[in-house]
Amino acid sequence: MNIKLPADHFYHYIDGELEEGNSRTERVCCPGNEEWVADVKLADGGQAARALEAAERAFPMWSSLSLEERGSWVSRLQQAIMDEKENLLTLLLLESGKLRSHAQFETDSLINYLGFFMEQAKCSQEEILRDISGGHGMYMTVREPLGVVVAALAWNFPMHNVATKIGPILASGCTAVIKPATKTPLSTMYLGSILKKIGFPKGVLNFIAGDAGEIGKVLCKSKIPAMITMIGSTQGGLHMIKDSTTSVKRFSMELGGNAPVIVTASADLKAAAAHTIGNKMRCAGQTCVSPQRVYVQSRVYDAFLKECIEMAVTARCGMMDEDANTGALISADAVERMEAIVADALAMGARVECGGRKPEEKEKGYYYLPTILTEVTDDMEVIKEEVFGPIVAIMPYEKQGEALKRANDSRYGLTSYIWARDYNEIAALTRGLEAGIVNVNGPGTGAPYPHGGCKDSGIGKDGSVFSLEEYYYVKGIRIALK
Repeated sequence: MNIKLPADHFYHYIDGELEEGNSRTERVCCPGNEEWVADVKLADGGQAARALEAAERAFPMWSSLSLEERGSWVSRLQQAIMDEKENLLTLLLLESGKLRSHAQFETDSLINYLGFFMEQAKCSQEEILRDISGGHGMYMTVREPLGVVVAALAWNFPMHNVATKIGPILASGCTAVIKPATKTPLSTMYLGSILKKIGFPKGVLNFIAGDAGEIGKVLCKSKIPAMITMIGSTQGGLHMIKDSTTSVKRFSMELGGNAPVIVTASADLKAAAAHTIGNKMRCAGQTCVSPQRVYVQSRVYDAFLKECIEMAVTARCGMMDEDANTGALISADAVERMEAIVADALAMGARVECGGRKPEEKEKGYYYLPTILTEVTDDMEVIKEEVFGPIVAIMPYEKQGEALKRANDSRYGLTSYIWARDYNEIAALTRGLEAGIVNVNGPGTGAPYPHGGCKDSGIGKDGSVFSLEEYYYVKGIRIALK
């Protein structure tokens, strides 16, 4: 690739300094064309321990600063990110194989989430409680930062994921060790060099990339962290919880998803199809909120399916600034998994309406065409497990109760979708769906809105005041006056 990288080398950021990793070398290749991007020496357990110690040392200083002082540092960081926005985006595109149109919101997220949480923290108020002692006391509550936070991030949205964590961490007065995914470490590691450049207070944020089995266990088993937060798979979250039982810690985890979509007879079918298939094209369906199981009222099933197929067959695979509308999967293994999911469905009687294969025109890159499956049954892998790719199953239903029952028949409960114009249907479905997020007729998300699930999709929230509250504990103060 004839693209100049903003750095010749990528370092971990520990206690305000950039340093080489002490473990194995990870070769980062672009999923869009399989070309080499950079080599990264991963961190080892000793470096993970030092990062924790640095965050622990920095906590008293950072937490004691006024919100205005912390806000000043956050503003400097926002400006530095704006100045380096194109460099961060270039690294993100190369390590993830995304289209620019699918990724450019991520650097904006980093800037916006930092600002949102700082302003939200300034809105938090100390509370005077009702005095039941007849004037003999004063009772109040204040919020105090938890302490050191360990944040493990998923590879699918490198900058957006880090934004959802460092925003509330910095605003609350916590300090942190951030672990980016080894598949996409470059943009996050480069963020460390930006912190170094502006002289950000040492130890407040530390970025280290490494294998979960080597540094992840060190981070979780340590007694230093007060909180473990992550974005990733359900299995990964369970491993982190298990490893963290050396001390009492708080958890906030956005885990797997298997998003159901309910399309009623009153729905705008064209809009519903565009949103559903568009989300399978965006980032090749590698998002935790990607629609996966679509239940369509039988009266409009054929019309909706037709709309979906017409959109899906327009797929053009590519990366960065290519003339395309869908991107690459993260690895060859991910492509093989899509093939296996489709093969499982076909063997059990499903039908491929479109896609179901790699694009013929792409000799390089990890691509798989948007795929629509019909005649699907609930015992197929495409229904039971998170796909995390460009495959969607579309099925008819007769009555609302049937749609709700099938939509809720999953161990996951992250995101769900409703398409309807009848208010009575909307009211019943929104209350009936077992999910942390219910989207009606396609609204988006952002920093002010809570994002998180129930059941095996995790605990806690990213975004909104509900996320910020997780980084505090409430201290009750009781003062005798007489």
